[in-house]
Amino acid sequence: MLDIVAARAALPGVASAIAVSDDKAAHPGLRAAAHAAQLPIEAVAAAALRAADARVATRSAQAKKHRGVGSVCEAAALAAAGAGARLVVTRIVSADRYATAAAAIIEDIAP
Repeated sequence: MLDIVAARAALPGVASAIAVSDDKAAHPGLRAAAHAAQLPIEAVAAAALRAADARVATRSAQAKKHRGVGSVCEAAALAAAGAGARLVVTRIVSADRYATAAAAIIEDIAP
């Protein structure tokens, strides 16, 4: 799934981290993917996910019911990237439906 996100987010700049909800940060599959991509894992607290929820593009009733946000992966990406971030890849779901991913970017507005 990381290759799909990277391909869709092929914009100037580089990925700096894989952002996930803090309760998933130690998952072995995630740790393996982060190692393979040579990216650190950024654990995002539930409060930060909720704070980013107004900026997510995808709305899942299940995610809202269980996690308090419309899209956990989008909220994590936005929260980790910062207050001025925007989504460059909205939620994508793995074929087995066990994983989701999104990408956010914060653009340098200085000349």
